[in-house]
Amino acid sequence: MGVLLIILILIFSAIGIPIAYSLGISSLITIIQEGYPLVVVPQKLFGGMDSFPLLAIPFFILSGDLMNGGGLNKRIIRIANAFLGNLPGSLPIITIVASAFFAAISGSAVATVAAIGAITIPAMIRQGYPRHYAAGVTASSSIVGPIIPPSITLIVYGASLQLSISELFLAATVPGILMTSVFIIVAVYQAKKNNYPREGKADKKEIIESLKDGFWALMMPVIILGGIFSGTFTPTEAAVVAVVYSFIIGLFVYKGFTLKDVPKLLGESAVSTASIMLILATSKILAWVITVINLPTMVASAILSITDSAFIIFLLINIILLIVGCLMEANAAIIILIPILIPIVTQLGMSPITFGVLMTINLCLGLLTPPVGICLLLGSQMAEAKFEKSVLSMLPFFAAGLIVLMLVTYVPQITLWLPGIFK
Repeated sequence: MGVLLIILILIFSAIGIPIAYSLGISSLITIIQEGYPLVVVPQKLFGGMDSFPLLAIPFFILSGDLMNGGGLNKRIIRIANAFLGNLPGSLPIITIVASAFFAAISGSAVATVAAIGAITIPAMIRQGYPRHYAAGVTASSSIVGPIIPPSITLIVYGASLQLSISELFLAATVPGILMTSVFIIVAVYQAKKNNYPREGKADKKEIIESLKDGFWALMMPVIILGGIFSGTFTPTEAAVVAVVYSFIIGLFVYKGFTLKDVPKLLGESAVSTASIMLILATSKILAWVITVINLPTMVASAILSITDSAFIIFLLINIILLIVGCLMEANAAIIILIPILIPIVTQLGMSPITFGVLMTINLCLGLLTPPVGICLLLGSQMAEAKFEKSVLSMLPFFAAGLIVLMLVTYVPQITLWLPGIFK
């Protein structure tokens, strides 16, 4: 029955049915085939969304939209330019750093591409960077969005296993910084190799002015993450604080939008939230079906029968997650795969906290790779570049991301060190 379920999901996805409907229809067919009561469907649909930590998702999405509309992202880019403009390939580096800052507010890779790429992609093209390179570097830098806290993906993971969201955020902080750092190294290397231009060194006056202008934008991640890590408020409460802060700063301080624009921003956030919550609801049904047909035990037995080496098993799990990330939306993949993979990794001694970060990195890398590669696809559209060329430009960053993934997999202290300090 498990094979039929997987085949149905793949067929429905291949013919273009949205992932939420693919998961729901496949689950419903399996439930009817197995003779389970249909009352399970509405129960699990509601249960997939009925979680207090998940309330953080719509608020973080809204805060990201308000931040973008309020012009906070432009000021972050200006600050990055003032400090980094003299480096080789300064615009790609500015894109990477600005994406990391924006990630500390939105928690979404797609939102990061849209917000940062709208400014830096045209700037790179004007300076003579190839369109496909502008798309590749922007899409690659966006995947730190779901890694650097706050992270919608980690919220879904933590809510599914009833883990501390704050602890997961702490665990993802060092890997997020590592990912940003290796991307910068790749960008500098490529800039020197291809003789890409610099923005130019900013004088002291420009640096001071950029800091004054962007002060309130810089304070936003400080307030949000500082409040979460200090225990002042929960991640869900932090999301509400982020909305209030970005609304006040965007409307009254930076005046990036007016009250007339608020309904439009609310509508965009509502659509994004609804699509995520529908996926979570239908994937919860599928997760229940997977559990009752005993698929986790079968998969675990199959993997453990191949080898008893933890090193090889973790490598196989990473390969599986990378493949899934290429094909499926990250939040749905997390809910579906948790009951299958958690028993295996915990049996091999990996902390669920570390595994949450490992899953997130894998699935984020999937946002860059065909056949879906939504972030790279969006970056290519914004740059008006050929997708296949953008893939080639993305590959060095993807390889750097794999290095961070291997470090997280086999050096658990990278994820456990910071939570240990705060405990």
